[in-house]
Amino acid sequence: MSETKFLAGFGMANITPEDSVPMASYGDDLRRFSEGKFTELEARALAITDSEGQSILMITCDLSWCPAYLGVDVLKNLTGELGIPEKNIILSGAHSHASVSASHDHLPEIVRYHKKFIDGLTEAGRLAWADRKPAKFYIGSAITERMNFVRRYIMDDGSLCGDNAYGTGTTVVAHESQADPELQILKIAREGGKDIMLFNFQCHPHLEGKTKMLSAQLPGWTRMEAEARWDVHAMYWNGGAGNLNSHSRIKPETRTRDPQEWARIMVDYAENALPHLQEAKVAPIRVEDTVYAARVNHMYDPYLDKATQIQQYFRDGHTAGETATFAHELTGGGEMPRINSYYHANRIIANSKAPQTKDVYLRAWSMGEIGAVVLPYEMFDTTCMYIKRNSPVRRTFITGYSYPSYCGYIPSKMGFQNGGYEADNCTFAPGTAEELADQFLQLLEKSRQ
Repeated sequence: MSETKFLAGFGMANITPEDSVPMASYGDDLRRFSEGKFTELEARALAITDSEGQSILMITCDLSWCPAYLGVDVLKNLTGELGIPEKNIILSGAHSHASVSASHDHLPEIVRYHKKFIDGLTEAGRLAWADRKPAKFYIGSAITERMNFVRRYIMDDGSLCGDNAYGTGTTVVAHESQADPELQILKIAREGGKDIMLFNFQCHPHLEGKTKMLSAQLPGWTRMEAEARWDVHAMYWNGGAGNLNSHSRIKPETRTRDPQEWARIMVDYAENALPHLQEAKVAPIRVEDTVYAARVNHMYDPYLDKATQIQQYFRDGHTAGETATFAHELTGGGEMPRINSYYHANRIIANSKAPQTKDVYLRAWSMGEIGAVVLPYEMFDTTCMYIKRNSPVRRTFITGYSYPSYCGYIPSKMGFQNGGYEADNCTFAPGTAEELADQFLQLLEKSRQ
């Protein structure tokens, strides 16, 4: 296995919008438009080629996920220029909640952003390909503490706190999933070029709350800290929907108003793990993919009894925007109804078009003791930990929020039983997460044959 030689390259491009744009997540409402930036938004790429001529190109961007309607053009550009098979190019998002709400593709502000996004991801991939140099791979991990709570908080008085800086009383994170504390690390040592450090962690990475300032949030702050400390190229692959740890209790005096503090803590854990990294035994790159017919959940939303009316309204010729307004009024209006946007209306429409099953595109790749699964949706930590623990590949990375699927939750069976926002908004039937996990394990096994 160790006789296989590898080249590895890194590329980066700026994808920060020049103008004010609607910002991502928090229900994808259109109440937040950016008013500046904390950090740049970037696309970062890693290209790996083995001595048999097989290659894999992984590009991650500082959006919630990689929009399918934009990824098509990125893939067309790169397959044409570099000659890499489409299935060997992986596009994913870092899941920043302070980035561009690219799901609202009909808005002029987003339409203007299309070229910036496509050109940026294409350029990052092109640069990584040109930067390839002889490389060796080192793998390891660190167990983090207090890193898996930076998402949503339930305060003692029952109120919600959207970040770790505000609120009173003991913070108790909602019991919706077990949190994965493992920070996975891949170090790529290169001849004649900077080393590449890759972090793989599972979390909702927002640190600034419902800000109107663009940033890459935890993935961006972590990259910046690692590059300043070690003079390397840094990447961050976000995994599943982590940091929903019911055992985390953070007192007010231990909270921080410095969003960079958690990045420093993350890199501290990585630094402590560096002396213990082991050189990976490598083998030729293999990529396996499949299309799985996942069962649709027809009860994914408490307002589904009104779905037929919403679907019919759309089929009568109304636009998606008009349908969103109709859905808003039909479900009671108000400040934050469950169905209140273009995004939610379209999910009902999409659900109606796949009444029994919906095709989900799955991929996995390996190169000896290193491998990864490419999550098409937003899966719970429990599912991701199951994949890692049962994988035939020694170090299996989780690449979430990936093309070609839009972002959405697929809770575990326990998650469905516990209920809550994620279960209410899942378009797939209970048990889908476990079925997909087994599909991923089969792909990983096949990639080693």
